[in-house]
Amino acid sequence: MSAFCTGCGASLPANQKFCTRCGAAVPDSNPLGAAVETKQAAPATSSTSPVSGFGKSRAILVAGLVVGGVVLAAALIMTGPQAPPSPPKTSTAVAPPKAVPPATPPATVAAPPAGSATGAIKASRWESYTNTRYGVLIDYPADLFAIQPPPPDNAGRHFTAEKAGARFHIYSHANALSFSVEELQAEDVLDIGDAAAVKRNGADWYQVVATKEAETIVRRVLLSEDGTMIHRLEIAYPKAVAAAFEPVVARMIKSFRVDPAIPEKAANAAGSPVSPVATKPETKQAVSNQPEAKAPEAKKPDAGKPVWRRFDSIGMGMRLPGYGGKAGVSAEVPAKWAYSSSANSAMPEPNVIDFQGLEADGEDVLHVTFRAERRAAKATLASEAKIIKTRLSEGADNYRLLSERTTQIALRPAIVFSVQFAGSDSPDLLREDVAIIDAGQVFYFVTFGAPQARYAASSNVFTHVLETIGFAE
Repeated sequence: MSAFCTGCGASLPANQKFCTRCGAAVPDSNPLGAAVETKQAAPATSSTSPVSGFGKSRAILVAGLVVGGVVLAAALIMTGPQAPPSPPKTSTAVAPPKAVPPATPPATVAAPPAGSATGAIKASRWESYTNTRYGVLIDYPADLFAIQPPPPDNAGRHFTAEKAGARFHIYSHANALSFSVEELQAEDVLDIGDAAAVKRNGADWYQVVATKEAETIVRRVLLSEDGTMIHRLEIAYPKAVAAAFEPVVARMIKSFRVDPAIPEKAANAAGSPVSPVATKPETKQAVSNQPEAKAPEAKKPDAGKPVWRRFDSIGMGMRLPGYGGKAGVSAEVPAKWAYSSSANSAMPEPNVIDFQGLEADGEDVLHVTFRAERRAAKATLASEAKIIKTRLSEGADNYRLLSERTTQIALRPAIVFSVQFAGSDSPDLLREDVAIIDAGQVFYFVTFGAPQARYAASSNVFTHVLETIGFAE
């Protein structure tokens, strides 16, 4: 049976639900089907409910709810979770482009975590520090580092940046054992304990950049006076703020230098009221007019240098019990240092002689000790050194090994150790140098010790002792 569209009058075949010309619904169509199509054609936000006429049929109500759920789900899928609810913005089938996350900033400019020391790094007020004793200079940020009191020997200075967790110090001392640049550098790498340290060196300088636990340590060392003087700069700062510290460290290293004229100027400024420059012409004139009129005056000892005296261990009572040969040592030691031996000690050790020098306050004790030991069967210099290193590695006496060197002393094979008390890095801790000397049937152990703050200024004592030492055959 044919039907006609009530909208446009077009002829329709039987069972046709919609007009193929205008799209209007056919009145005789299935009511449920009409409800479905009407639901699909109606806007999602229409104020007229598509199921308002379904109260008479439970089946029609259920079908309407199912269709409504399908339409709502389709709308949610098209709009996505971030799209606004307005229908015009969600009607398109094209998904919006994904948001591109911002690029992660490089580590060097990343915002520091809460509590980081980066916020405490300020390096805008630069000042210059000059050590007048050794002529060492450096520029440093005074708004970051605070200068600490000078040590007793005025051989350097310590600076701390407590808020940033950083520090640096400058220290000068004699090259007591005539180490080369390479040997000094190797000693520093051993001291820090970083085998992967970055090393650079030249004819009279070297640099080590290493890590130790959570710190970066930079050591820059300059040699002067033909290698007889060593000037050290050490800067330590947290690895977590390395990016902020590196420009500061670079500027400090660049400014670190030695000016030999500074100590001379300081000495002149502190000298007699008569200017040395003014007295020179007079002195030259007197000498040129009467070159042989006077015998030269005896040179007075320099008040700043020690006066030496030679000791003889055999004459002072040193002996090796049960040994029939001669066991004796002789050397020059500071004349004012007190000594103890088996003859004047409350605890006699017949094979030991000890010399001690006291500071003005009587607290900082410097010492040089001579000990003789009979050579045991199959004992060698290497085996004696191994005994010491084993004790150090086991933490004996709380000391740690700083360096080891094989050499000759008085034409005899020897090994020289440098050790330090390992309790902390306080400058008041004891530093010791130990020489083991193979003299045939007897091993001699020569030990020099000083507080760390006094070591650099007094280490020449150990050098002088080894240069003047002799042994009884």
